[in-house]
Amino acid sequence: MTEDLMTAAFTPGTIDDTAVVASTARRTQLREHLLRLDVQGALVYSPRRSAVTWLTGYAPGFISNSAALWLPVDGPPALGVEFPFEVERARRYGLNTMPMSSPLDLVPEGIDRIGLLAGDLVIDERPPALLDGLASRLIRHVDLAAWAMETRERKTEPELRLLTHAAPIGDLALRAAGDTAVVGERDYEIAARVEAAARAAGALRCLCLVGIGDGAVITEASGVTVGRDQQVGLEVSLYASGAFMHVNTTLLPAMPRPVDLRAVGAVRAARAALIDALRPGRAVTAVVAAGDAVLDEHGLLEFKEYDFGHGLGCDTPEHPRLLHETDRTIAAGAVVAVHVAVRRPGGESAMIGGPVVIAEDGAHELVPDAVWA
Repeated sequence: MTEDLMTAAFTPGTIDDTAVVASTARRTQLREHLLRLDVQGALVYSPRRSAVTWLTGYAPGFISNSAALWLPVDGPPALGVEFPFEVERARRYGLNTMPMSSPLDLVPEGIDRIGLLAGDLVIDERPPALLDGLASRLIRHVDLAAWAMETRERKTEPELRLLTHAAPIGDLALRAAGDTAVVGERDYEIAARVEAAARAAGALRCLCLVGIGDGAVITEASGVTVGRDQQVGLEVSLYASGAFMHVNTTLLPAMPRPVDLRAVGAVRAARAALIDALRPGRAVTAVVAAGDAVLDEHGLLEFKEYDFGHGLGCDTPEHPRLLHETDRTIAAGAVVAVHVAVRRPGGESAMIGGPVVIAEDGAHELVPDAVWA
């Protein structure tokens, strides 16, 4: 069955079916790009990130597992997985699948010019052994990372469906932490409750970071206990069915202090300004300036923490990144985690954020009634 016919044969009934449709369409785009480059195929390798998932729907389990894809310009693709016992699960995504000891096992003899996708905006996944192996076989390669990141910014309809599936899991996970900070509870307990809720709802992976008290950094749980009049900042990163989600909220004390209300009011107002400014064609720097202006009005700009967000897709960060140091503009079709955080030692500390989708008429919450909205 050809790639095009396989796409037509699928009537999405489950979220995994949607992942197959999304990845099949992206392989067609990649093949078209390979023809323009005049190469014989593409080798895709992602031991830590999700490039293979973007192009297959299959997400490797286990930190030590990895997967690779060989996509010839003409002919069936081949999916390789490092752990033989994962082959059966990987085959559910409709591709010829085999165990591999190296990504080079997938590249047929006689190939001498390929595209190589092994990295993204933040991580270079080209190990020396892979580059040495290509050189030993006299295979020249063209780096596809920039093409992939540009292409991934604008989501297809099936990809948007995957993200729309993942976003409510993030909301459910944050709600599992409760409505208010509970005096005497440890950060371990909060994180465990959040991660359990996400996994129970279908997340393949979930990491909950916690920060307790004024000026606290939101980071891995370390045994800190919630004290009287302390707020709890939460950051959840999860992966579900081919989509990455990133959400944040702040739990206030049962009796919020004026400093707590000021912090939450400021970050919510700044986030609203950012969402209002996120329109196709607008410079990213202008969007960031809108959020900065609100924090400045509240006297908290110097205590701004992190950036204002980043693109979401099969991984994070993707384009756009809401930073001053960019010449990019906002594109319709992107999904962006918009978050605002302030951290003032001994004072205002809060973080709130979640995903929005960029439409032609502006940005809209992906989950309108979520805790971050």
